Amino acid sequence: MSDMMRAKAHFGYSHFQQPMPRLQLRTRKEPSQARSQATVESILDAATRVLAKQSLAGFNTNRVAEVAGVSIGSLYQYFPNKAALIVAVLDREHERLATALESAVDRCAGKKLGDGIRVLARLAIEQQYSDPVLAAALDHEEQRLPVEAQLRQYDHRLSAALMRFLALHRATLPPDRVAPVVARDLLLIARALVEAEAQQTREPPSDLEERLIRAMLGYLTAT
Repeated sequence: MSDMMRAKAHFGYSHFQQPMPRLQLRTRKEPSQARSQATVESILDAATRVLAKQSLAGFNTNRVAEVAGVSIGSLYQYFPNKAALIVAVLDREHERLATALESAVDRCAGKKLGDGIRVLARLAIEQQYSDPVLAAALDHEEQRLPVEAQLRQYDHRLSAALMRFLALHRATLPPDRVAPVVARDLLLIARALVEAEAQQTREPPSDLEERLIRAMLGYLTAT
């Protein structure tokens, strides 16, 4: 299966794990000084670049340390193993993506419902197609590693942002559409449609944005 076939939509996730041995998945210590914080950020930047360029096949702690310009000992001061490093990259990507959605919802204030849905649809497509190799690698590791708690927290944050979007349009939506289950449904709609296309194409089809808007808007306004 190609990297693109494993690419995911960041507006939601599917998650099934096989049992695996217990791993230490958290950092050995939290950086407290500016210098150590910069070192950790350099390591995470390097890990992201390696995954984006070489996927999991080329990903190991020695390669990440080389790209980051630090010794392997410095890397191991913070990350006890490759899995812990990947979890840290996952956490940072989740934070970045959740922040992007929250900012998009902020930009929707004062917009008509259809215009706001377009903002959200465009974001979903951009996040999926911006770096499919990285997305595929992280998707694989989300399924392999025991990170259910992090994924639930991330999903809750995305749903909360979309619930806030729905509340902005309370006056125009049917009353039963301003509800947490509807926010979650919007995540699933975006994931299903965008992921299905990403499995087939490296570039988003020209009509994908309009189709996603119709699916989301139709669900919200159907009687």
